[in-house]
Amino acid sequence: MWKISKICIWFCTLLCCTVLYSCGTPSTVEVSLPPPPAPPKPSEAVQRLQAEIEAILNDPLLASSNIGIKVASLGTGEVLYEKASKKLYHPASTMKLITAATALVKIGPNHRFHTTLYMGHLEDNQTPRNIYLKGGGDPVFNSNDLEKMVEKLVEMNLKDLQGDIVVDETYFDAVRWGKGWMWDDGPIGGYYPHLSALTINRNGVLVRISPGTEVDDPVRVQLHPPTQYMKIVNEAITVGHSEKTRLTIKRKDGSIKQNLLMIDGVMAIGQAGMNRRVDVLDPALYCGTLLREMLAKRGVTLQGRVRYGEVPEGTAEIITHVSPPLSRILWEMNKPSDNLIAELLLKTIGAELSGSQGTAKKGLGAISNFLGEIGMDWEHYTLADGSGVSRYNLVTASLLTDLLVYMFRNFAVMPEYLASLPVGGVDGTLTRRMRGMKAEGVLRAKTGTLRGLTALAGYTVTADGETVAFSIIMSNYHGLVSPRRALQDKIGDILTRFSRQDSYEELENRKRDN
Repeated sequence: MWKISKICIWFCTLLCCTVLYSCGTPSTVEVSLPPPPAPPKPSEAVQRLQAEIEAILNDPLLASSNIGIKVASLGTGEVLYEKASKKLYHPASTMKLITAATALVKIGPNHRFHTTLYMGHLEDNQTPRNIYLKGGGDPVFNSNDLEKMVEKLVEMNLKDLQGDIVVDETYFDAVRWGKGWMWDDGPIGGYYPHLSALTINRNGVLVRISPGTEVDDPVRVQLHPPTQYMKIVNEAITVGHSEKTRLTIKRKDGSIKQNLLMIDGVMAIGQAGMNRRVDVLDPALYCGTLLREMLAKRGVTLQGRVRYGEVPEGTAEIITHVSPPLSRILWEMNKPSDNLIAELLLKTIGAELSGSQGTAKKGLGAISNFLGEIGMDWEHYTLADGSGVSRYNLVTASLLTDLLVYMFRNFAVMPEYLASLPVGGVDGTLTRRMRGMKAEGVLRAKTGTLRGLTALAGYTVTADGETVAFSIIMSNYHGLVSPRRALQDKIGDILTRFSRQDSYEELENRKRDN
C-alpha cells in the first residue's frame, strides 16, 4: 500500500512539472494576432496629386536615375506623397538646412560673432609693441569692417610700430577644408575657400581682367581689394577684334599651395571684362596683411611681420567688431548657398556647445545630438561637413522633410528659418526658376547640386492655403542638370496648385465667377 502511494505521489509530481514546463515555453503557444489596419485610402484630390507627380517622375529623362521624395502636410500631418524616401542620398547643399536648423535651435538667432583688435603693452622703449587680431568665426567680416578698426588705431597717433601683427585663429582648429572635399576642388570660383576663425572677404580676392587698348598690350589685371598677398604673373595679351580669344586663370603649376596666380591667353580689344573669385591660402595671414597695408596707407609703418600667434593674457583691447545676428547671416548662407558660412557655422556650433576650440567633429556631434532629440533615426544619415560639399554625407528624403516639419512647428525660430530660404522666381539660387508658375513668389526651398545629383527641399502653400513641406532628390544621371531642375519645378508647381476641394481649373473658374 505504501509503495502504491509513493508511486502515485511520484506520478502526480511528474505531471505537475510537465504542465508547468509546458506553460513556460512560448514556442508551444500559438497566438493569432489580427492583421494591422490598412492605411486610410487617400482622398480623390490626393490621388490626383499623386498621379500628377507620378507622371512627372515617369519622364524618360529620369529612367536611369534614383529618386527620393517625401511631401507632408503641415496642417494634417498627412504624407501626401513619398517615393524611396528612406533610401540614402548625398544631400548636396540641402545639408545647409540641417546646419541652419541646429544653429538656430542650439545657439540662437541672436548669436553674434566677435573680431577683436588688441595692442601689446609698452613696457619700455626697447620692447616692440605687437598688434593682435583675434577671430571669432565671423563668416561675413570684410574689408570695410577692418577699415573701421584701423581708423581706431590711427586715432591713437601711432607712427612707427616695431612689433608684429599677430593673427589669432585659435577659436577654431586649423583644418582648412571639410572632410571628403576633393583635391581638385577650387581654387577658382570661391566655392571651396579655406577655413579659419579669422576670415575676411569670404577668404578670397576678386580678380578683374580686361583687354588693353592696343594690340599686344598686356591685359589689365586688378585685384579687389588691392593687396600684395596674392601675386600675379600676367602673360596674357590683347589681340585684334577678329581673332579667337581664350583666357586661363590657374595657380602656378596647377598647385593650390601658393598664392601665385598665372594668367595666360588672349583677350580682344573691346571685349567685355571678366571677374573671377580666387580663394586665398592661410586666410588669417591674408587678413593680417590687409591690416598692415591699410595702416601703411595712413602713414603707419610696421617694422615687424605678419604671423600666427595667440593674444597674451592682459593685452589691451582696442576695438571689437560685432557681426549681424545669426538670423541675418543665414540669409547670406542659404539664399546664395554659401559653403564658407556653413562650414564656419559648423565649427561655431562645436565651439559654443563644447566651450572649447571649435572643430567640425564637435559640430557634427552636436548636429547628431540635435537630430536625435527631435526623433531622427541615426540610420537615416551620415554627416561629414556643414555645407554638403562632401560626398561622405548621406541623408534620406524622409529626414529632410521631417526636419522641415519640425522647424515649421518650432515657432521660436520658424520665422528666421523660413526667411533664409530662396524664394521661387525671386532671389538666391531660385531667382531664375519657376517664373510664370503658381509657385513663383510662393515656394521657399533650398537647392542642392553635385555632379550627377540635384535636390530641392522646402515649403510651399497650396491653392487652399495649406502649407506643405517637401524634399526631392534626383541622383545618378549624366548630362545637364537644368532639365532635371525643370522637373523639380513642375512638382513644386503641382504642390502649389493643389486643392483638396476641386481641380485647379474648377477652383480658378469659381474665383472668376465670384
